[in-house]
Amino acid sequence: MQQRLPLDRAWRFRWIATADAETLSADAREWSEVDLPHGAFTPDLDGLVHPCGICEYTKTIELPVEHEGVVALFVGAAMHSAEVVVDGRVVARHSGGYLPFEVDLTDAARGRAAVDVTLRLDNRETSDVPPGKPLRELDFCWYGGLYRGVELHLRPWVHVTDPVAAGEVAGGGVFVRTLALDPDRAELSVRTHVRNAGAQSFAGRVRVEFVHEARVMGEANVSLSLDAGSSTHVETTCVLCNPRTWSPERPALHHARVTVLDADGGVLDCVTERFGIRRIAFSRAGGFTINGRRVRLRGTNRHQEYPYVGYAVPAAAQRRDARRIKEAGFDYVRLSHYPQSPHFLDACDELGIVVMNAIPGWQFMGGDAFREACERNARDLIRRDRNHPCVVLWELSLNETEMDDAFVECMNRIGHEELPGDQMYTCGWMDRFDVFVHARQHGRIHTWENGDKALVVSEYGDWEFYASNAGFDQTTGAGVLARWSNSRHFRGGGERGLRQQACNHALALGDTMKSPAVLDGQWAVFDHARGYDPTRAAVGVMDVFRLPKFSYWFYRSQRHAHEGGENWTGGPVVFIASHWTEASELQVLVFGNVDEVELHVNGRSLGRARPSRAWMWQHLPHPPFVYELPRFESGKLEAFGFVEDRLVATHVTSTPGPGCALEWFVDDFGIGAAENESDLLLAHVRVVDEQGTLCVGAARTIRCSIEGAAAIVGPESVITEAGVASFVVRVEAGCVEFALVAEDVEGTAGVVSTKWSHPTIRRIEQEVR
Repeated sequence: MQQRLPLDRAWRFRWIATADAETLSADAREWSEVDLPHGAFTPDLDGLVHPCGICEYTKTIELPVEHEGVVALFVGAAMHSAEVVVDGRVVARHSGGYLPFEVDLTDAARGRAAVDVTLRLDNRETSDVPPGKPLRELDFCWYGGLYRGVELHLRPWVHVTDPVAAGEVAGGGVFVRTLALDPDRAELSVRTHVRNAGAQSFAGRVRVEFVHEARVMGEANVSLSLDAGSSTHVETTCVLCNPRTWSPERPALHHARVTVLDADGGVLDCVTERFGIRRIAFSRAGGFTINGRRVRLRGTNRHQEYPYVGYAVPAAAQRRDARRIKEAGFDYVRLSHYPQSPHFLDACDELGIVVMNAIPGWQFMGGDAFREACERNARDLIRRDRNHPCVVLWELSLNETEMDDAFVECMNRIGHEELPGDQMYTCGWMDRFDVFVHARQHGRIHTWENGDKALVVSEYGDWEFYASNAGFDQTTGAGVLARWSNSRHFRGGGERGLRQQACNHALALGDTMKSPAVLDGQWAVFDHARGYDPTRAAVGVMDVFRLPKFSYWFYRSQRHAHEGGENWTGGPVVFIASHWTEASELQVLVFGNVDEVELHVNGRSLGRARPSRAWMWQHLPHPPFVYELPRFESGKLEAFGFVEDRLVATHVTSTPGPGCALEWFVDDFGIGAAENESDLLLAHVRVVDEQGTLCVGAARTIRCSIEGAAAIVGPESVITEAGVASFVVRVEAGCVEFALVAEDVEGTAGVVSTKWSHPTIRRIEQEVR
């Protein structure tokens, strides 16, 4: 049967050359030992440190001598052009930095106990490889390195293929579709690609079992015969009675267990593919429906980078990002503007977050090689992700790029070839795809109409408040509006900016809610670096370290109080959008998803209030509550939220005193890494006063150290932002505990330590026993 052996430990890494040779130190040219996922360099937070050049990863791979069959090297992603060298000989080349590829090592491994493998990676600028645009003109960074996992895949001679490596239209691997769905029955199709790589013909059968919560819900069998060196697809259908369906509220997941058996019933190969039973539809009149029910989901946009590591983000950290998005009040995410981690999609499957998947592209169209690369990206993206129930839209379009009719027609055709039937919805920012994707700053979201075609607002809340040029002149600054009024505000920039950002988003969300759009996504969930600007974009409802801004709590308050899930926290909430200092606004906004709010100042009630009826908030699910205070009064603001006259939520904000102590907070969400996986944690040190109030005005230098199998990535001493110093901690595979020590360099707040222990792994396992 197939085996997947992780190869993430103990690679050797070095730089060979960079575009600017002066930036390459002697140390960078020396071999160092690294684990995967690995970024080729340590970026700064603003994208200024971003070397482009050629680097190498090398490893001696031990081979199971008892294995009889196919041996393949699987690479999750490598940025962005790869040359694979085995025992000194180039055996494969791959172009494209966001999607997986396989290299057949069967001949090289025959009769060998080990092979030496080198991956030579090139992340230099090229117009032939999407996104194609030069880094210093790009609105994000592509980083570099072997930033996803590498595995050794061992397959028997007769085996189920890999969906991407097989290169089959609408095939390869295991492809599951929901053909029809009623409340009491689901008709499922499973198409399986089986290859006979051996020297003998084969006769047997393929068994497909549908499994939910360890119970076999249905089974189908189909006979199979294969000549030596041939392959074929076998397709079978099965009806499941009273199925558990997948939806954002109840994301039930199933597994298709596909077994290849010989004529005597012996098992030759077995693979398991996870999927969800669901049917979707998009139209202007009917909106977005899942399983026949119309839903209007709030959404966001995400870049996959992490501070100081770029794209090299392991599985557990990807899952935490999905959890943050769900708990921020979003049930939809657009993956801007490239394919992102399968681990992130796994978490979206489990949490019930619908996804717009995207090929790489942003404001650039290249020549023939670039176009061919776009076509490969579209096919490989669909083949990799087609069984994820979370993926409902496929952005086979180059974002904000003029595309000719031939290119659009080709991308549309590819989408429907690779996912035949009525469950493929291509989308793009030009109105020639199945669904029209349009940003609010481009206008017309209220007036656009094209028959019954659905409209999705791809972005809102940022550029329309930033400049008057609709986002097409991002390098010169032409048309930039007053800074105070835009939505780009750092968490440490002060209360006024955070409040302005939240109010802008409230206004823009309300506007999209009254448009005919069926989905919308605010820009963006996290602050992110970009190539064209020396300062990162402070557009996120959370900062680059995933700490919430006021706008996070605004979106969190738009989720209804009764909503929540098994693996995420929802429920009623109130939040006072104020630091309550002498500089604070006397008009106090309280975000909440409750019927009434009662605000107290130093224990004195200001009475109960209902949501504001201001015109700009009329279309929000939960408008803010507004209190006009006569004067600033140092002390405590307390908000009490009521639903049907029952107290269900509270929030307190207090005027901070002098910072005199430090507190640790390790942001792990109770999500741990698997036994053989590394992890990446965000650890925060808060400067607090005697009452434990966060000192948002504190600017202290905090030094961090670690004891145990973990290390700080990036600087070990940082200056607090809004009273918090944030550190990135890389945890070695197998580490179950380490100690963190923080010291106020100025000595005022002293020293504090904490011990981190590996949390329970809270996720739905991929394997079905």
